[in-house]
Amino acid sequence: MKLRWLTLTVSFYLFAGSQAAEAQTSPCLANPDTAAIHVAFVTRQVTVGDSARLAQQGLPYQPPAGVALVSDTTICRAVIDAYNGLDSVPATNVARAYVMTVGTTAYAMVGDTSGVVYIVFDTAYNVLGGIVPMQ
Repeated sequence: MKLRWLTLTVSFYLFAGSQAAEAQTSPCLANPDTAAIHVAFVTRQVTVGDSARLAQQGLPYQPPAGVALVSDTTICRAVIDAYNGLDSVPATNVARAYVMTVGTTAYAMVGDTSGVVYIVFDTAYNVLGGIVPMQ
């Protein structure tokens, strides 16, 4: 009986360890508390911001679909690659980021090493602009 329990325990730890390793290698950052802060900030910018300025930048104003965290690794990787490909990016590339959909026409990202500058891309991964929080 003890042998079966030991085998089951080892299998559980191996399974849990593989999930943790997979989460660490994903380009999508997903800490719920931090993600909520980023989603709330971007939501405020596209909800309360100047609608003319947002439209001029190609950003949706009060998007019906709202702002939501992306967990699709393909989308996160494409947004990160687009960011790392910008000429104006510092020498340190971003490996992981919080990526959010902004309505159905844009993505916003804040990287693990890019501080608190939000870069916004259209769905073809062309940069639309940046959002810097006022301190």
